[in-house]
Amino acid sequence: MENEYALKLLKDHLQMVDGLEYSERQEALVRGFLAGNVFDWGAKEVVKLMEDGLGFTEAGDKLQKRPWLHDDLDAWVKRQQQAPYKCAIIFLDNSGCDVVLGIIPFARELLRRGTRVVLCANSKPALNDVTAEELMMVMRQVVLVCPVMNKHLETGTLCVRESGQASPCLDLSRLPLTLVDELVKWQCDLVVVEGMGRAIHTNLLTSFTCDSLKLAVIKNRWLGQRQVFFITYMEFYGNYVN
Repeated sequence: MENEYALKLLKDHLQMVDGLEYSERQEALVRGFLAGNVFDWGAKEVVKLMEDGLGFTEAGDKLQKRPWLHDDLDAWVKRQQQAPYKCAIIFLDNSGCDVVLGIIPFARELLRRGTRVVLCANSKPALNDVTAEELMMVMRQVVLVCPVMNKHLETGTLCVRESGQASPCLDLSRLPLTLVDELVKWQCDLVVVEGMGRAIHTNLLTSFTCDSLKLAVIKNRWLGQRQVFFITYMEFYGNYVN
């Protein structure tokens, strides 16, 4: 149901993003990425909001105002003005608005810049986290709306892969060897980790030998009781950043 709801909004959302100038578009893509990450059935406070009819625009309005808890948005926009990445892997989080209105537009921007994109989702279900099998079904609907995604899916510069996980967390030591071999072959130089479980709980201190993005909306009981917004975390580690 959440996927169907989000897919109905995708065309208009992409048109809105495309109408923005460069810097505004980069910020809108990141904000959309984070707004989508609000939709998490593993957070009790968010579940209540979702049951009450939380929409994608409302979720964006509830994000913490900048500067965020960790805010590297400006550094990311600056890096995007340089040469495009060769290959990016994105470790996805939730179904619905998260993947359709958050991840898809973000991945589309990378693809249009000449970056190969690997969408990596859970092998088995956990909460409302998207699985690789489910993601393939979603992509069949996405390509009907977006010619860019259709082109890259057909040529293989966009692909869906399994992470080997069945948890809201991410254990990088358990990635399938076939996936690791592909990333080496494609010279992966950007790792994107999304979500509170993957980016904060299990990989906050993880360092990579290439550029990395960790994005998450922190949603828990303490925040739900004391604040009207969700704390936002965006960490970018680039090869030009000290």
